[in-house]
Amino acid sequence: MIHRDTEELAENKLLLLYILSEAGIPLSKNQVTQVVLENSLMNYFSMQQFLAELVQKGLVVCYEDMGRHFYRIQRHGDEVLGLFLGRIPDALKKSLHQYLADKGMLMKRESSVQSSYLAESSGAYSVYLKLTREDGTSFEMKVPIPSEKNAKKICANWNENAPDLCREIVRLLEEQDIH
Repeated sequence: MIHRDTEELAENKLLLLYILSEAGIPLSKNQVTQVVLENSLMNYFSMQQFLAELVQKGLVVCYEDMGRHFYRIQRHGDEVLGLFLGRIPDALKKSLHQYLADKGMLMKRESSVQSSYLAESSGAYSVYLKLTREDGTSFEMKVPIPSEKNAKKICANWNENAPDLCREIVRLLEEQDIH
């Protein structure tokens, strides 16, 4: 019984490594949770414990960006996964690969476009906007806004149109005469 439990724990950690490796991009805590729960891989609390252990062992890195936690597999994690990939049943690998492919654009977009706002002591709001590409940050901006209603609207517009808005901002900046 103990041997089977230990083996199951190891397989669950391998599943998390596989998910992070297959995704090819850092995944937010919510995204990892979505993959795990929608595929009935393990319960939420076990997933949290296993992620913490993988981070502690240096197989996965966890970082915070704009108030959200993201997970990315490390090189050592990829190496461990490569050694034990055969322990994950082929049918499960295929199913997860298909799931990630089907949800991939959604996850990629969620990872690459971020917005948030915070109330300032003056009563105004600071809106933080960020567009990240696979090779790093391509655009980041902080804007003071007078009302929460407008801050929410700006965040919603950014989340829907960030790449187009970035191009438009650059175009407007290029049009300006520099003296």
